Amino acid sequence: MQAQYDEIEVLEKTFLSLFDSESRVDNIRRRISLLKQRIGYTDKPIYEPQVKKAPERSTQEHADEMAKLRAKMQPKAKTTVETETEVADKELRDAINKAMAKMK
Repeated sequence: MQAQYDEIEVLEKTFLSLFDSESRVDNIRRRISLLKQRIGYTDKPIYEPQVKKAPERSTQEHADEMAKLRAKMQPKAKTTVETETEVADKELRDAINKAMAKMK
């Protein structure tokens, strides 16, 4: 314990005599690591997220789910005889015919 303290003091005193930035950075890093050892500091993450594991599924269950998704993505069959454009065309044609009838 005393050896660490002595080494920290030596590093502190030699810091002022260092001129290149790399040596200064190494000196500071070494002092920080010695101080961490001295107080018993351990690097632990502040927050550890809880990771949920995906449910175990059989190959058949997976295939069934994929089949359902594919079925949802298929285009829907026409249930009405006329599409929206056909209805709009018919309404436009009727409106034109009424307007033409009023002009006569």
